[in-house]
Amino acid sequence: MSGVVFFGMAAIRLPAYVQSDVRFDTFSTYCAQFVEVEMSDREDLNLVVTDLHRRITGVGATVRTLIPYIASEEPLALVSPHPHAAVKSIGLWQAFKMCAKLPRGKPFRIWHVRRNNEMLWGLIFKHLFRCRLKLVMTSCALRRHSWFPRKLLAAMDAIIATSDDAAGFVDNVVATIPHGVDCDRFRPCADKTRAMKEFMIPGTYGIGICGRVRPEKGTDLFVDAMIQLLPRFPDFTACIAGRASLEFESFQRGLKKKIAAAGLEDRIMWMGEIDYERMPRFHAAMGLCVAPARYEGFGLVPLEAMASGVPVVASRTGCYPDAIIPGQNGDLFPCGDLAALVTALQHIMSAPERLSAMGAAGCQQVQQHFSARSEADRIVDVYQGIWQDAA
Repeated sequence: MSGVVFFGMAAIRLPAYVQSDVRFDTFSTYCAQFVEVEMSDREDLNLVVTDLHRRITGVGATVRTLIPYIASEEPLALVSPHPHAAVKSIGLWQAFKMCAKLPRGKPFRIWHVRRNNEMLWGLIFKHLFRCRLKLVMTSCALRRHSWFPRKLLAAMDAIIATSDDAAGFVDNVVATIPHGVDCDRFRPCADKTRAMKEFMIPGTYGIGICGRVRPEKGTDLFVDAMIQLLPRFPDFTACIAGRASLEFESFQRGLKKKIAAAGLEDRIMWMGEIDYERMPRFHAAMGLCVAPARYEGFGLVPLEAMASGVPVVASRTGCYPDAIIPGQNGDLFPCGDLAALVTALQHIMSAPERLSAMGAAGCQQVQQHFSARSEADRIVDVYQGIWQDAA
């Protein structure tokens, strides 16, 4: 039956956009768009981790952070179009050739994914091409999934949730493991003034928001708060780091007009998308980080900022309430509440001498409870448990 994948007793008809891409008679042609490497040193690998997105997104950054730690305990193949300093990336065609062979020393390989398309490829490899795989999915969503993702999730062999709340929206959760930060990569800098100059940021203190420019991330709330606060706090410069996709370019233009009308074009800077390699330096340059998302599944940016010694004011969504202790390392406010955001920011901005101590407390919080090393160790424990259960 064309365009249908069977797994277990269920069958899913692939959406039209997937059917147009997945032509099994030209499978190798489709996969050739991804990174090519020799497979001679890959055949003994029993763990496959995927990052199939054309850009390095927040999900991709999480994967890239974990890879070196996991690989130090369990050798792995990374399926991604992006190179990695610690592990060579392979393409889907190379992954298929590896998975089509019998695993060595294990009853099956583990295919660990974080996106819908990665779940789908795992199901295709496992059920259509009979590869010996167990499929593991990390889920952070804090809302009910739509029909197609629910079917994909139901076909996973194990699910890792990033929070207790996320675990409530999926079945077959084998562990709850929060995301972690590479605390060797994200750390405080000794000279914030110099770091600010590297990004050509004027003023004494930077107050930043980092992420996609869109309503869901609360970019408009940040801009509205800055329009109210910056005239009263001349030592602060606001920085918006991130890009707007085509869908939200008009949203960004509206924000720029609002900033111009307020006469704050020289106080609210559009930084564009910060390169992955420069992101730790950008975080460390800030005096205060703002994360006003209206919804966030987990949200790693505030944790990265905290690891960099920067206090955070964030909305009550994602992991933020678990990481931020109001008055100690930042503050929290209800999602979408501009007045509460302004109040929280004003309280901190009016006493900038406290920024350093609050930042140090946040750094300690992340190192103790949200390190990538700890996350990787617990994920490897999940892998070992899956293999041991089949022994």
